Amino acid sequence: MEKLPRSKGCFVCGSPEENSRSLGVDIFWDGENERTVIKFLPDSTWCGYEGIVHGGIIASIFDDAMAWAARQAAGGWAVTGEMSVRYLRPVKAGMEYTAEGRVSKQSGRRLTTEAALTGEDGKRAAEATALFIKMPARKGRDGVE
Repeated sequence: MEKLPRSKGCFVCGSPEENSRSLGVDIFWDGENERTVIKFLPDSTWCGYEGIVHGGIIASIFDDAMAWAARQAAGGWAVTGEMSVRYLRPVKAGMEYTAEGRVSKQSGRRLTTEAALTGEDGKRAAEATALFIKMPARKGRDGVE
């Protein structure tokens, strides 16, 4: 698996040294299965309710998992047009989770994506779908024209 670069100011994948508010997660690209993989171990600072990770943080991790999958598939950045998240069971602090994102369909600039969150117990905790819109190419942006 290939480790993808950090986005400096990103809340999810930014470097904690450059962005103290970033979750600092690492995002990997599994080219063989055409999906992103994000493993993380949330702590109590991620919680909205005692011991339970805030749903907005889960949605943010999904957004990055799917955005990076869209970037890999489309060869350039895409922005979230809409996203739907289903929370299936509580995501608990102190338990390891894996989020995976992939593109399920591409039509012109539109990319349909999906993501899933699984706990170390093997149970699915949440899932998401989203529509991303590929950005027009601009010179000088991340080397992608």
